[in-house]
Amino acid sequence: MTTPSLEALLRIGPFHSALRAAIRRRGLTLERLRTRLAQQDVAVALSTLSDWQQGRVRPVSPKSLKAVSVLEELLEVPDRSLLSLLERSDQSGWPDVVPGMMPGFNTYDLEVVSRHDRVFVDASRRASRVHVRMVVRARQDGVDRFHAHYFCDDSVHMSEVRHEPVRNCRNGRSARNEADRVTVDELLFDKPLATGETWVFEFVVHDPTRLDTIEYAHGVRCFIEQSLIEVHFDPAALPVDPHVYLQDWQEHEPHRTIDLALDHTNSVHHFEANVSVNWVGIRWRWA
Repeated sequence: MTTPSLEALLRIGPFHSALRAAIRRRGLTLERLRTRLAQQDVAVALSTLSDWQQGRVRPVSPKSLKAVSVLEELLEVPDRSLLSLLERSDQSGWPDVVPGMMPGFNTYDLEVVSRHDRVFVDASRRASRVHVRMVVRARQDGVDRFHAHYFCDDSVHMSEVRHEPVRNCRNGRSARNEADRVTVDELLFDKPLATGETWVFEFVVHDPTRLDTIEYAHGVRCFIEQSLIEVHFDPAALPVDPHVYLQDWQEHEPHRTIDLALDHTNSVHHFEANVSVNWVGIRWRWA
């Protein structure tokens, strides 16, 4: 897993990761940054700055965009580099990662309330099936679909990766980006949602991997209130040293956080609340 530099994040986004990386490079606390903004007659609450850098809230009002312009100066990043990320997100939602793959894709239409992934590792040490249950909340009227991203390893023929609808969704468009090894599949809801309305749906990811699986992670674009990952191992292929790891885009290596132990069903799990780090996952080794 590779992580972009600040310079790369300023080109490809997302906005909140680029902002967080710029703040870290300057070595400023949010309180200090708020004070410097105030010295230039720009009032931004500490909680708002925190929400911006964690992806909970996106600056969209004229007042907020002015603050972002001043932030570019204070953080010593190129003029309009942060503002451009916001403008591009307004147009297509995730063009910075999968440019042109799926017009009309807007990442910020939906808020992920919870995500529960059950990963099944077979006797050949391959995680070829993942059952996903999600609860999402509409940020605006008319939202009627979720765009499921899946990052494939080098052994997978991407045309063979499938998202199988299980409950409250059906297949829409599909796109594949061989260079970035990512698939994007639309899962269409049964109706358009109103602002604030929630939707529960389930699907299964079929990944015909040909390599031993050693990890599974959620890629967190913005913010997830609740994340649960369960990994179930076949009795004929039990791992060693399972543990939780976290990683931000700007970090070169993931950092280990919690050691796990197999339970009586040969499974491990990790629950995380209020997730804003870019990757949260479970990793293991094979004896």
